[in-house]
Amino acid sequence: MTIGAWVILIIFAVIGLVFAGLAFGLIYGLSDSGIAASLGAAVVIGLTVAACLVFFWWRTNSASGQRALKDQQSELNGGIERVITVYDIDGDVIAQYSGRFDIETDRQSYILFDDEEGKRHIIYYTTGTITVDEK
Repeated sequence: MTIGAWVILIIFAVIGLVFAGLAFGLIYGLSDSGIAASLGAAVVIGLTVAACLVFFWWRTNSASGQRALKDQQSELNGGIERVITVYDIDGDVIAQYSGRFDIETDRQSYILFDDEEGKRHIIYYTTGTITVDEK
């Protein structure tokens, strides 16, 4: 899971525990039995755990969750092993870069990356095509 997903999961858990404490206090104050208060708090904790498990499952098994994980791995590991190929308008290869890259793009006109030697490349592709393949 991504760091952001872990933060959200922890927030869900803390909110659930706060509500469990509030439910315990409210039910304990309204009833003479501590059993009812404990049962109410257990239900809230159970619902919180269930919500956290559903969220965890969704983040690890959905396509968007897996893409987010791949993005975070790229960010934390200095990129992903990739081959970037630049083609002109006729389909001829202009340049090809291979190595560990973390790329940035506006998805309309350019791609930006730093190669393994620390050189920055900004390629504008308004009249050509760029492919980025993971090794």
